[in-house]
Amino acid sequence: MLEIDIAADTELGQQAKVAVEQYLRQHGEESYRSSDDWPIARSQISGLRQIAMNEPRQVAAFAEHQRKKAEAKLETTTKEERRSELEAEIAFWDLIKGLCDGKQPRVPWSLTQARDQALPAELQEEKQPPGAKLTKEQQEARKQKREERERWLRQWESEHYPVFFQRFCAHYLYEMARRTQSEKSDKGD
Repeated sequence: MLEIDIAADTELGQQAKVAVEQYLRQHGEESYRSSDDWPIARSQISGLRQIAMNEPRQVAAFAEHQRKKAEAKLETTTKEERRSELEAEIAFWDLIKGLCDGKQPRVPWSLTQARDQALPAELQEEKQPPGAKLTKEQQEARKQKREERERWLRQWESEHYPVFFQRFCAHYLYEMARRTQSEKSDKGD
């Protein structure tokens, strides 16, 4: 667990913060009247966090589903202001999908890239030459290694996805609350 705590406070936490700040630079405003004006609603952030905690392998599928819903709304929307809100929502869900399984050079960092870098050498898949014939023992050893790799990958994802998205969601909510005027004036009373 110490490894996860360290990752949460270093690489994962830093990458989460960078992702939120880049998204808000492109799709956020410096100030909002209320939390209803935020690009992504608090309930969607809560849903993202819950999926990451309970079903980490489903985060990318959840993001894709949310993106498709936003795209469907965008196709039928004619108001320019609403269109830009939906485009920001689509960009957010694209970001989440990229953070899960994006590949370089398009996506400079993703959980999949971090996971693959952390994969122990003894579990990495060995490429077989075309037409290679394996003995029964070699086939069984490959199968066992594949099963061990899959267990390791599931374990890594179940530990790292919740930590990363906890930091990501917390930073998003912090930044949005900081930018919301009515919530600032409510606290000043």
